[in-house]
Amino acid sequence: MHSHEARLPVSPVAPLAQSRTSHTTDFHSGAKPTGETNMEPRVTELETHLKYIRRDMDEVRGDVRTIKHRLAYAAGATAVVMGLLGWIANSRFDQIISLMAH
Repeated sequence: MHSHEARLPVSPVAPLAQSRTSHTTDFHSGAKPTGETNMEPRVTELETHLKYIRRDMDEVRGDVRTIKHRLAYAAGATAVVMGLLGWIANSRFDQIISLMAH
């Protein structure tokens, strides 16, 4: 039968305060002097990505503009068709009633 005694972990965990200090010392030990320009390739890459994002956004704006024009055209065409159907129904209303009556 297993004993129910509390066991210590195999690898003890360092207290939180000690853990944080070791991470900050690791960070400061790997820090470069401020005169170096190791950020330049990363900045250039970000600028390139930003250029592509702007190009894509311009394409999206153009597509939205095209969709708006098409929707406006379709709405106008639908209004014209509905007006024509209403006019035809109004001018032929007597014939429609007489056909339904017979």
